[in-house]
Amino acid sequence: MGSEMKRAVRHLETTAKMKEMLPRFFTRVMERKFSSEPLAWCMAGIPPELLKAFDLLWEWPENFGTLCASRQVAPRFIEVAESDGYSTELCSYVTNTMGYCKLFLELGEAPPESPLPGGMGSPNMLLGSGFLCEPRWKWFQSIATRFFNVPIYSSDPLAPPWDADIDDPRIEAHYLELIRDDLQGQVDFLETQTGKKLDLDLLREIMIKSHQALGYWRDTLALRKAVPTPMGATDYFSAIIPQLYMVGEDEVVEFYKEMYHEVKDRVARKVGIVTDEKARLIWFGIPPWYNLGIFNYLEDLGAVFVYESTYNVGEDFHVEMSDPLEAIVQRTWQRALKAHCYGSEVMPELCNPAVFGGFIGSSFLDEVVEDFGIDGAVMHLTRSCRAVSFGQVHSKNRLAKLNVPSLIFESDMADPRLWSDAQIKTRLHAFLETVKNSK
Repeated sequence: MGSEMKRAVRHLETTAKMKEMLPRFFTRVMERKFSSEPLAWCMAGIPPELLKAFDLLWEWPENFGTLCASRQVAPRFIEVAESDGYSTELCSYVTNTMGYCKLFLELGEAPPESPLPGGMGSPNMLLGSGFLCEPRWKWFQSIATRFFNVPIYSSDPLAPPWDADIDDPRIEAHYLELIRDDLQGQVDFLETQTGKKLDLDLLREIMIKSHQALGYWRDTLALRKAVPTPMGATDYFSAIIPQLYMVGEDEVVEFYKEMYHEVKDRVARKVGIVTDEKARLIWFGIPPWYNLGIFNYLEDLGAVFVYESTYNVGEDFHVEMSDPLEAIVQRTWQRALKAHCYGSEVMPELCNPAVFGGFIGSSFLDEVVEDFGIDGAVMHLTRSCRAVSFGQVHSKNRLAKLNVPSLIFESDMADPRLWSDAQIKTRLHAFLETVKNSK
């Protein structure tokens, strides 16, 4: 019913034709080739709308790491980094990038193993973010120090600790000032590096499109409450690409609009992703990008994922668009407030100026279990990503109080050397028996 390291089968027509619907993402190598514009390497946490407003060419090393993993070439780059002294405990996205950069400089071009023709181009600038974890704060600094002597801006998003009084107006004023200063720093950096002034009218148009696209995406994810669920994890993890890297572009609005109508039609016709839905699950953590077929394997057993903790777009927040920079600030702050109210002990850092947040808050977990009819939880303890793993035991204990069984298994998001197919599948089979007995 599925072999080790199997690529995923998607269920939606919309995700199956992503290359047609999102041409800029898949043809960016050719776009670089015929453009004299500077190239930026960026991290999640940098607002894609801002990059679009500067008409900036971009690469996202984190996304490149997922592509390398899915094509089974990440171990090559990771091993090069490890031979250079980087720890096996370090984020595998980081070590994948470091190994790639070293080979790129040695060869004078992208390594032939690269999953994209031309790989990632040589950057003119780096836009990093300390959002979520500490390796991300040093990652681009190391690239600028060791491999590419280019300017770097490191964003440092901050949020109130879990025990702060968010009703205190001094707290709000303090954090709004921090978010504004950080965002203005990004703008100043981009204006200096591109030689362009930020067009606020253009940014406003982009922000409006961004919120339209994210509205369709949120509505699509809410449709997964239906029984049988019309959409599973393989389509979800494919469809996060525009949310993370392209939101604000015309084709992204159309992509999520078409996906919404396709999923809505499936709900109306009661078309599920499996013929016999036996268990409705929630996924915690980053998926094993080299083996997304594990989700299809579980579907063959009647188990479907109806919610994922990572890359979740979160709730919609109304923001005034007259000042588009302030709209980004307010969106960031409102998301932080909402997550704080849910209980931020699961993930204490919540301020993210981009368009997604982690799975946060005990009371929110209670809502998800109720609204989506959750029967069990599978938690991927990602060996090289502590940031998405450290709250899992807490969530497991919370779920136990709701009589929802959960399984924690260890592997990695990009390094398949840590995957044990037979052992993991044996544990999954046993877990599904537990879920069946619990129901």
